[in-house]
Amino acid sequence: MVLQTQVNTLLFSFFFGMIFSFLLTIHYRFIYHDKKSYQILSTFLIVIGSTIFYFIGIRKINYGIFHPYSAIMILLGFMFEHSLHKYLNKKIAFKKKK
Repeated sequence: MVLQTQVNTLLFSFFFGMIFSFLLTIHYRFIYHDKKSYQILSTFLIVIGSTIFYFIGIRKINYGIFHPYSAIMILLGFMFEHSLHKYLNKKIAFKKKK
């Protein structure tokens, strides 16, 4: 595989991990709703929508070939966004207390 394609795949996977984490944060209220039907429907829609989006992007970049390092980059992007979210929440909460 060409180096440019590999770099594009890694960047796309990293940013996808960040976007997926952000979507889960936004939809947290629906995923952990009291009604089981809301939980099942919202989880199904988030997972299916995210999966379709990811594989359409990967198909455009490298013809739909999934590599193990793509999964690692998704995980790193997810963890980065989650850490960034916690950090920003602490900073915003700290400024509101002053």
